[in-house]
Amino acid sequence: MATIQKSSLSDMPFSSEVNDFGTERYVNGLIKFIENSSAPITIALQGEWGSGKTSLMNRLERALCTENGSFIGIEINTWEYSMLSSPEVTVFRIMERLIHSLAGNNEKAKKDWALFAKKAGNTLFRGIREGLKVVPVVGSAAAVALETANVPTKIFNEESEDVQITLSDLKKSLEDSVAQSLAGGKRGVIVFVDDLDRLNPPVAVEILELLKNIFSIKDCIFVLAIDYEVVVKGLEPKFGKLTDKNEREFRSFFDKIIQVPFSLPVSSYRPMNFVLDSLANIGYITGVEKGDSRLKTSFQEIVEYSVGKNPRSIKRLINTLSLLSCIAQCGNDKDAAFTSSIEGRIANFAIVAMQVCYPKIYRMLATSPNFTEWDENLAQRLNIQLPKEDDVKPSWEEILEAACSTDKYLEQHFNDIRSLLLLVQHTIENGNNRDVSFEERIRSIIDKSSVTGVSEPSHSVEVDQKRMIAKLHHAVFNRIKEKRKDIERMQLKKNTGNGGFYVFLPKEGSVEVILRPKVLPDKISLELVLSTQVRRPDTLIGKSFEEMLQNDKVAKMLTDFDNIISPLLKDVYYFEGRTYPETGMGTYFKSFSDEQAYRCNQGWHPEHISQNVQYWINLANESLFEDKAVIETLADVVIANYDLRSTSLNL
Repeated sequence: MATIQKSSLSDMPFSSEVNDFGTERYVNGLIKFIENSSAPITIALQGEWGSGKTSLMNRLERALCTENGSFIGIEINTWEYSMLSSPEVTVFRIMERLIHSLAGNNEKAKKDWALFAKKAGNTLFRGIREGLKVVPVVGSAAAVALETANVPTKIFNEESEDVQITLSDLKKSLEDSVAQSLAGGKRGVIVFVDDLDRLNPPVAVEILELLKNIFSIKDCIFVLAIDYEVVVKGLEPKFGKLTDKNEREFRSFFDKIIQVPFSLPVSSYRPMNFVLDSLANIGYITGVEKGDSRLKTSFQEIVEYSVGKNPRSIKRLINTLSLLSCIAQCGNDKDAAFTSSIEGRIANFAIVAMQVCYPKIYRMLATSPNFTEWDENLAQRLNIQLPKEDDVKPSWEEILEAACSTDKYLEQHFNDIRSLLLLVQHTIENGNNRDVSFEERIRSIIDKSSVTGVSEPSHSVEVDQKRMIAKLHHAVFNRIKEKRKDIERMQLKKNTGNGGFYVFLPKEGSVEVILRPKVLPDKISLELVLSTQVRRPDTLIGKSFEEMLQNDKVAKMLTDFDNIISPLLKDVYYFEGRTYPETGMGTYFKSFSDEQAYRCNQGWHPEHISQNVQYWINLANESLFEDKAVIETLADVVIANYDLRSTSLNL
């Protein structure tokens, strides 16, 4: 059977020993250290986003915890336990998973945990409340969390209610359980705790404290995947903002919990074999070209100047290249000779790398492709502040430096960006075909790559909002009628430059969807305001969001709506939700239910299951809103809103 050429790389962590970026010495040394460690001990695998923490965990588990290995392995993905959960529930679910995994068949240990958790709940939660300022919806937050996390309120019988289980009792039960598990000849238990840095930082800190206080157990080794720079923010309620003066306090906290910090050796990664193999696998270069010294040198420089040695960033860059290659193969490329040449592929690789890593500079290129002619006129046009020097014409490098100076990240990478641009200049100017200008070459690459940008190139957007709304009214109205014959009555809102729909419900009332276009400097942002407010039945008054989800009708109503909204938020680049800066996430929630759970747990709508929401469709120009995919998206969202409200009538 012929081998099918893959068009993309998965973002799943590496699960085999191949493509490990030359880290064998470090990995084998860590394996040897663990094999000879005295337990208990806690090891932290420290690294930034995408640096390979989970891949390293996978290698450790395969080496140490297989059937023939010396250890029993337990995996805990903390992020999974935080979905649709309040901070308190998250902590209890993670703790319960750890306890049950360590307890095995020892029912006494499980019961000791349940009783200990019930008695100590309020104390265990105190740190999270201080960090997140969580306000219980009703009664004791601890009681709600225990109930939601399925911790029984009665352990044995009525007499057992007075049984006091201390921390020492619980640890003794767990040690007995571990000893029973190791009776078959294993040397110890390794608990792999992943994704702590994806939790809200105060929650991650609470987990770390509990690991220290409860799980310092004989023959247990904890391996944590953690980004110190993220989790350290959870200590701010204790120590204030991190400064040079209090850095020691922050470090001391981690030193008490983590005995062995292992920083991912990113600076020692050797990613080029992986890069070249991946480029060959997606068809960007041939197998023979992997040995071409010019390609290898240029690609290595591009990687160093852009994504660096971060595995996830490298995959993202290669996947972007692959998508653009697929698009090019599906049409006529008038510049195919240059595109397929070595020079063309090097220049394309460099510009796409800039798009992925330095989008602001990529947008400057889109505005003025011949960067060697950047001048004060461009700076004025893009509102770039230049140093005041009389009668001195700034060079393009000075324009670039001024553009980078307003962004700390770009300022740090100014020399890398300059080197990328010089590489592009050298590559194109030394190519074989001199008939096409330098600017036209850059423009050709920009035109092809613009579809994969997180944000569109800067340009002046002109739009007739009434005309745009009129077209949306017509197209979306007709598409809804085609898709749902059962929707008997709809009415267009008045077109004032804003617009929308009234979709009348079967019994009474209507769903109002508002469309509000807004012209921004580099795009048009269409705000969608949905009528998703659903009042609670009397039986759900006073319930937490997690408790409301126990109602089958409520769960189905929210799930059906999420089945439409979540894929849009996750996969459709132009569809975005509302951000909540106070969460520390820096982005929008990936589902309607997650957003409503957050709002509910903040106490914002005690009388409603959900409140109205806003989403945004962001596109470069007015004509793109006529695209069939955009019309389909709008129709699906309106219909989903109608179905949610229709279902709510029967709660």
